[in-house]
Amino acid sequence: MDSQSKLNWMAAVSLVFAFVAILYVTKAFITTILLSTFFAYILIPIYSRLVKITGRKRLSSILSISLVFVIFIIFVLNVINALSVEASTLSLSQEQINQTTASYISQKTDDVFEIANGFVEEHVPEMASPYAKQLIEEVKVRASPILEAPANTLIPEVLPRLISVVSGIATGIATNLPILLAQVGVAILLTYYLLVDGGKAINNALFLMPERRIVHKFLKELNSIYNSLFNVYLITSLITGILAAIGFTLLEISYPLLWGMVTAVFAFIPLIGSTTIFAPMALYYLVMQDYTRGLALLAYGLIFLNLVPENLIRPRLALRGASIHPAITLLAFAAPLFVVGMKGIIIGPVLYGFVLAAYRTKRSLQEEWTEEGAEEGSESHMPEDWTVSIRNDRTTPSKGSAAGSPIGPHSTGPTPSSSSPSTADSSSRSRRNRLGAQMKSIIKKVTRGRL
Repeated sequence: MDSQSKLNWMAAVSLVFAFVAILYVTKAFITTILLSTFFAYILIPIYSRLVKITGRKRLSSILSISLVFVIFIIFVLNVINALSVEASTLSLSQEQINQTTASYISQKTDDVFEIANGFVEEHVPEMASPYAKQLIEEVKVRASPILEAPANTLIPEVLPRLISVVSGIATGIATNLPILLAQVGVAILLTYYLLVDGGKAINNALFLMPERRIVHKFLKELNSIYNSLFNVYLITSLITGILAAIGFTLLEISYPLLWGMVTAVFAFIPLIGSTTIFAPMALYYLVMQDYTRGLALLAYGLIFLNLVPENLIRPRLALRGASIHPAITLLAFAAPLFVVGMKGIIIGPVLYGFVLAAYRTKRSLQEEWTEEGAEEGSESHMPEDWTVSIRNDRTTPSKGSAAGSPIGPHSTGPTPSSSSPSTADSSSRSRRNRLGAQMKSIIKKVTRGRL
């Protein structure tokens, strides 16, 4: 082994060791780096539009990141508002809560047994009716201690446990606050620099790559797939959240903006979807005998939060991206959730999209090579004057070249002079172009199996 080979091996080993060491020392920020890359990618359309308006990359990057912060702050403020209102409601005395719960349970229990007695009177024969009513009364007596348990036993334990959970969460946040602040700061800076210099970094990396044409084709496929997996789903979920907030406001549901944001988050996950939000809410209103609101919420959710986004909005947005089978999309978003947790929403589509882009790039290159091979094979079986005609048609002579080039195997003489008739020259060129176009059409039909 010569000295150059030894140097190459030593450099490769050193680079691998340095790469592993970098991964080890930055493992606490891997999630932050992934989130930064994700946010930078989904903010590229907004950033590009702002650059066209302002003409300044740094200002456009700051405005794009500020938009995300505004949405996040609005969400946090709505959560704090909802928690404070509900906490003030729960701050009522234990006895008052017990009395309210006991009266509600007693009222609902009496309603159920009255319905049962009415059913017995209408549908049970007279001979068996007394026995059925006696059975209902016995069930009511035996069930009363169980129904009173929430008011006497469970409710007094709810508030202490709730306070304990909330205090534990607050303690955990306070303990990890320095790390959280550092991660947020790193995420902001990384997102900013990825938006400003991300394109330049990719171009520099491409310059170092071998087979740059193939790598460029792969990145083009990858961008199209990621656009379908991330941007299309994100925009669809945001529109779904806006529609949900409008519907909740019209139906006078508490905290409509907060529930709209929650619906947008759940709509981003294909396996869960917005149905997870509006279906339990509609069921709650139906149980509370608010049938008008419950049915209206169910109809609005099925039409505007399910059918419209899935069948109108998402297909229109997907026209700009790559076509991806729904099964692959479902696996990309859902399967990693059970392995790596919530990080799987980002890691899964990234990995699946990478493999799918590699597969489509390989298939595209094979199709190109097959077509080139078939075209060359077709030309080899043609008469010599036809192949020369097609090749001359591909390379049109420039203005500075001779006006007439040989078009057949017997045309070995000098080219016609400028004094030759222009009509014969143009008719010869026209025949050659028509012949070349016809042969190209035949070759394409042969290679595609249509002939």
